[in-house]
Order: sequence, then C-alpha cells, then structure tokens
Amino acid sequence: MIFAEEWPLMTFTLLAQLSIGTFIILMLLKALMENHEAQASKALSFGFTAVGAVTLLALIFSLFHLGDPLGAPRSILNRGSSWLSREILTTGGFLVLWFIFWLLMRKGKESTALGWITAFVGLAAIFSMANIYSSSVRPAWANANTYYAFFGATFAMGAVGAVSVFALGMKGAAFSKSVTKTLTTVSYIGIASVVLPLLYFPFYLSGLKSGGVTSSASAQILTGSMGSVIFSAILMLLGAVLLVFLLKKQEQKGQHFAMNTILIALALVVIGEFMSRYLFYASGISPIIGG
Repeated sequence: MIFAEEWPLMTFTLLAQLSIGTFIILMLLKALMENHEAQASKALSFGFTAVGAVTLLALIFSLFHLGDPLGAPRSILNRGSSWLSREILTTGGFLVLWFIFWLLMRKGKESTALGWITAFVGLAAIFSMANIYSSSVRPAWANANTYYAFFGATFAMGAVGAVSVFALGMKGAAFSKSVTKTLTTVSYIGIASVVLPLLYFPFYLSGLKSGGVTSSASAQILTGSMGSVIFSAILMLLGAVLLVFLLKKQEQKGQHFAMNTILIALALVVIGEFMSRYLFYASGISPIIGG
C-alpha cells in the first residue's frame, strides 16, 4: 500500500518523465521534419510550450513531497553525494533550459543545439531519479528494473505525448503524407519502450523470488497483484499499438486524422504507466519491515 505522502512523489516522477520524454521526441520530430511546412512548425511550437506546463506541474508536486517547500534549495547542497540533490538540480536545470529554448523559439531565434542540450539534461534528470531508487536498501528497487521502468515510461509516454501535442497544435489542419510518415516512425519508439520493460519483468520477478526474506515479500506482492500487472501492460500496449495503427491508416489511406483516438491512446499509456508505477512503490518493502 502506498502511503499518502508518496502520492505526490509518484505523480512527480510520472509527470517529469512525460514532459522530458515528450521534449526529446519533439526534438527528434523537429530534426526529421527539417523542411517542414509552416503549420507543422506551429504544431511543434505548441508541443514545446506544453512541455513547460507539464514540467512546472511536476515540480509543484515534488514540493508537496518535500514537506517543506522552502527547504528545497537546501537539498541541492549535497549534489556531490546525493542523487536526490542531483535530481532536483537536473530537473530544475531542464526547466530553466526549456524556458530559454522556448523564449528563443518565440522570438524566431530557436537554437537546435540548446534543444539537444536541454534533452540531455532531461535524460540526466531521469538517470538521477532512477539512481535514487536503485541505490536504496529496498530489494524491489535496487536493480536494473528501476532503469527499465523509468526510461521505458519516459519514452513510451513521450512518444504518445509528442504525437498528441503535435496533433493538437495542427488545430484540425490536414497532415501531409511526409509528416504522417515521420509521426509513424517515432511512434514505434512508444511500442519498443513498452515492450522492453515487459520482456525484462519475468527475469526481475524471478530474481526477487530467489532473494532473501524482504525480496521474497516484494515478489509476493507483485505475484498477488498479477492481475493488475497484466492489465497495466495491456493498457500500455493497447495505447502504443493504437497510435501506430492510426498513423499507418492515415499514411496509407489519407483518411481524416482522429484527434480523439490519439488522446485515447495517450490516456491508455499514461493510465497503464500510473498503475505500473503504483505497483513499483507498493512492492518497495524496506528490510526493516520485511524482517
């Protein structure tokens, strides 16, 4: 069971991964659409703007978790030895760099180099976030599954999120075949990012079962919640595959782009990741509790 104080933390990790993943995929779209038309350029601009709003919301939730929001700056002082400090520094750095990138973009002086630097800092934030958990004493977190879960969520939600905000930014305008093909290409990242953590999960669960008392207790929680594990996996896969199917259909037949279906795909992936993250926190039993 997740304690009340952990809900803001769980929400922060998911929102941060959604925003960073979306930014990275938008940068990839920007690179692949180097000679894009004016409407596509406006759609990308809308997407980058949405990233800042989600990142800011994520940081607000992180302050609720700290308990003392005014004490957040003090947490940065241990950046040399604390992954929490590095997480705060890199996530905050991502937001600051995004803001500079966004300002330049609004003024027509956008910097692609700055955009990729921002993306790199975002990846550093996810890495720091994962290290907080993988370096803990809780067996369910102190392994490679944490990296699969966090980076998988980043790119799974990022792929669907980027296509969603891009489509919203098009404001009903028709997609050219080249734009749709590019969107289809990046949407496969979403499927891969869902599948890889799922393929690793049986090895992860097997490792927990063969561990000590605490590790076995975590495995029992996951085994007892296998229905939820499977359901969350189905939701994520369904959302990622639905997006690819929709884009392929648009690319091949040139049919009207169904914005509602794109948002459904995004909702399925996000809800699936939310359920998966809940189980991640619920299985994180401390050795003190596990005996």
